Amino acid sequence: MHTLVKHIILLLHRTASVSFLATLTLFFTFFTAKAQNIANTTTKRDSIFCYIIKNVTLTGNKRTKDFIITRELDFRPGDSICSDNFTKRFEKNGNRIFNTGLFISVNIVPSFADSNAVELNIVLEERFYSYPIPLIGLADRNFSEWWNQRGHDFSRLDWGVRFVQKNVRGRNETLRIRGEFGFNKKFEVDYTFPYINRTLKTGLSVYAGAILNRQVAYRTANHKLTYTEDSGFLRERYAAGVTIFRRNNYYVTHALSLYGYNNIISDTVARLNPNYFLDGRTSQFYPSLHYSFTKDHRDIQYYPLKGYYVDVDLETNGLGISPDINYSFIKLDIAKFTPLNSIHRNLFAAVGLRGKASTPDKQPFFNQRGLGYDKENISGYELYVIDGQHFVMTKMHLKWQLFKFNTRMSGIPIENFKNVPLALYFKLHADAGYVSNMYPIGNERFANHWLNGFGAGLDFATYYDFVIRFEYSINGAGETGFFINFKAGI
Repeated sequence: MHTLVKHIILLLHRTASVSFLATLTLFFTFFTAKAQNIANTTTKRDSIFCYIIKNVTLTGNKRTKDFIITRELDFRPGDSICSDNFTKRFEKNGNRIFNTGLFISVNIVPSFADSNAVELNIVLEERFYSYPIPLIGLADRNFSEWWNQRGHDFSRLDWGVRFVQKNVRGRNETLRIRGEFGFNKKFEVDYTFPYINRTLKTGLSVYAGAILNRQVAYRTANHKLTYTEDSGFLRERYAAGVTIFRRNNYYVTHALSLYGYNNIISDTVARLNPNYFLDGRTSQFYPSLHYSFTKDHRDIQYYPLKGYYVDVDLETNGLGISPDINYSFIKLDIAKFTPLNSIHRNLFAAVGLRGKASTPDKQPFFNQRGLGYDKENISGYELYVIDGQHFVMTKMHLKWQLFKFNTRMSGIPIENFKNVPLALYFKLHADAGYVSNMYPIGNERFANHWLNGFGAGLDFATYYDFVIRFEYSINGAGETGFFINFKAGI
């Protein structure tokens, strides 16, 4: 841990631009916080009435057990609730229930039994819980790479099916089975028990999977992945593990995972890059221990507009007992989402800060990750991979809600899919980041340099947690591009 802290300090001193990043982020956070404070300052009514909650009833949860829903509430029969806090309190509790992922809509409806008592009816519309999902995936790192660098070759697509059974036994348990064929092969199964004790605070998840690749990115050159292919499998990955998580309150989750990995590459890959597993190895067999702390105050998790999020991850691989690997890292992810109601009710801001430090300096190519994967991208650099042991990055968004409404599609045969929420946002975005690489040979252009990108785009969000982003960006090198992504940017 001391070494990781040392790396973080060294990273923050590598360039004066990082201090600029911190200053800019703090300024943006202060600005949005001030706007939120102004927005929340309203004239109080002359009379505030407080009521005793006489009863809480649930309507529409045909499958879901009552205790799964009431677990998310911060009120019980016998508690008091005041009229000046109705809207905020109901919205917060409704979002908590919605974030279980079990419902399409949640509405809390009060009815006043008498002058000092209120009854609350929570009206729910359940999602569709059992469905096979046809899968069409990319063998490449992202859509932009497949489209621009791989000639949108359809033979490089992975196809298969993912079967999801959510809300097993009405207890929010989830079974996932995934099979992918086509260019690569993938077989995965996992089962999650959100609660395994009477206090509904401890959960458990188990996983097993295998991934077989005919194509392997064995190195990076000029920040582009270099691939080799074969009719047989060049890489095989097998994993199994268990995660236990503890949710003491509504917003904080601790998770501890113990996994075992067995990774195998062909002699061809080891010859092309002896550092793929280091020292010309053709296999890795090791245990991995991972801890995460998450504090999640976002209103809607898959596309938040209000609240904040903090996640800390620590992972160590090898545990001192495997000769194949000795690699550890710490990651930090912080995000804040603010409605700018004082300016306009349709205006929203978001800022995110993410960083990683790892040890030792010399790491297997397969395990090392800088920027360019998943959500860890700088706008305008989607076609590049910036390898490194450590990185820091920030993202800032300003969004204008063009529309948000629910529509009923009578032509859809399945009732759970007929009510469709639709939302569209125009967005301005600006990103900045820095990757520290102790061995940047062949990748000097962007490593150990300050990177920035900005642009504009549209975010489309709808039901079942689906988000698609259309963005036009320009990076610090003056390169422009149009990019499509399928996750929220922050």
